[in-house]
Amino acid sequence: MIDLIELPPAPDPDPFRDPLSLAVVQEVFERGEQASMTGVIARAGTPASDSYERFTTLEDCALNSYERYIADFERRIGQAFNAHSDWRDSLRAAAYETADWMEENPKLVSFGMTGVLQMTSELCRVRREEVFLFCADLIDRGRAGPSNIEADESTAMFAIGSIIQLLTFRLQTDGPVEPHAIVPEMMYAVVRAYKGDEVAREELSLPRTFVT
Repeated sequence: MIDLIELPPAPDPDPFRDPLSLAVVQEVFERGEQASMTGVIARAGTPASDSYERFTTLEDCALNSYERYIADFERRIGQAFNAHSDWRDSLRAAAYETADWMEENPKLVSFGMTGVLQMTSELCRVRREEVFLFCADLIDRGRAGPSNIEADESTAMFAIGSIIQLLTFRLQTDGPVEPHAIVPEMMYAVVRAYKGDEVAREELSLPRTFVT
């Protein structure tokens, strides 16, 4: 039995229903370093006075929206993880839920992985790193339970670093991400580090673990 992941509260307002949050992702995705708050407002179709009352700068809008998108992501992945009592089942469910989220929100993935790095605010980078730590925590639960492998705290961070490096490279080179396709191999690599090669090989042929 594994410990449950603590979930953040539901984001308010919902970023997927907030015109400015939707617009800032589109603006940064399409214009990169040329993105502006004026462009966000034009895309959102909201009155400039109301928009600037909420956010004075592009980075204010981006960071606030990013925080709420992160909350949505962590709640969804955490719920998938918490739906099972076995670590491998939990991690597999969370991995596929992450793949679903990525395929549903390709521009948001680019915004979160590379777009926020264009911001001058250090908070954007800090929150990005905290998402990685959240994912590493799911992986690190593998140290609980029987195993003849001596994994330590660095194992999870190394695994996350490898995954992030792959995703970032593909995003920056416009390569196909195909998140569902990499889940079995990712699970194999992670489980191997905690439970050994024999157990890990099962992951290459196991079907998706659904939320129950």
